[in-house]
Amino acid sequence: MSLAVIALQPAQARQPDNPAKGHTQVVLLGTGTPRADPRRSGPATAIVVNDATYLVDAGPGIVRRATEAFEKGVAALAVGRLNTAFITHLHSDHTSAFQI
Repeated sequence: MSLAVIALQPAQARQPDNPAKGHTQVVLLGTGTPRADPRRSGPATAIVVNDATYLVDAGPGIVRRATEAFEKGVAALAVGRLNTAFITHLHSDHTSAFQI
């Protein structure tokens, strides 16, 4: 099993051309705080295991950041594939990407 951790930066975050079975990626989609900061997205992490995506928390900007990762080669982060999320706690900076 291999593990890749990706923090999105311009011109980075390329997925391997042929990810091996057992390949795991951790993509930081946002590392912001509850204080609104237009330069940072709210806290959110995507864990991709064997092409299945699991979101941990869903801060503001998660869809834009997932789209950015998808455009940089992380195929599992196509917006239509974001189906499973784990919310660690109910502070607004961890849940505000969801509309209830």
